Amino acid sequence: MWDYFTSDQLELLAASVVRCNFLVAFDFLSGAEYVWNGNTPLTVGGKTYKPMFGLGEIEGLGLSGGTTSRTVTLSLNGLPNGDPDFLAAALTDTAEVDQRMVTISLQLFDEDWQPIGLPVPLFRGFMQPPNVSRTEIHGVEGAVQSIVIAAEDVFFGRSRPPHGRNTDRDQQARSPGDKFFGFVASLVSKTLRYPDF
Repeated sequence: MWDYFTSDQLELLAASVVRCNFLVAFDFLSGAEYVWNGNTPLTVGGKTYKPMFGLGEIEGLGLSGGTTSRTVTLSLNGLPNGDPDFLAAALTDTAEVDQRMVTISLQLFDEDWQPIGLPVPLFRGFMQPPNVSRTEIHGVEGAVQSIVIAAEDVFFGRSRPPHGRNTDRDQQARSPGDKFFGFVASLVSKTLRYPDF
């Protein structure tokens, strides 16, 4: 993993105080969107990351040496001045999000909170349709609306071969026009005589 870091980044990681944050790139159907948990827009590597003002959360992120599938959950718990436009679009159109790629990267900063080097990718996965929840109102406190998007990593579904069943539909996907499995349903409980004289 250390091969991903530059010498300047390794020097920062060896310091007693390490300043870093996660950068998230959503590859929505209508186009890519970039966010981070800071308070101002951040430009890194020619991309501008929108601020989430510390209201974004990432759960399930960690390093894994295996090839088992894991799920990472990204959530946004309310946002001043309304939700960003891209989240509104994601909530109204499932195709905007479903099975689209999301990348979570680690960005290192110097003591003045200026980015050092390019972001280091930590997770890539496929987004699932978003969920919205809302807390109850308690006294004078308002309710908080949360938007949650789960993402399955690239090992998700790897054990399922594409079109691997012995059905006519899967056979048509493998070899269009092939009728080999077209009569499977009619053969259930059927008696065949062999040889047939």
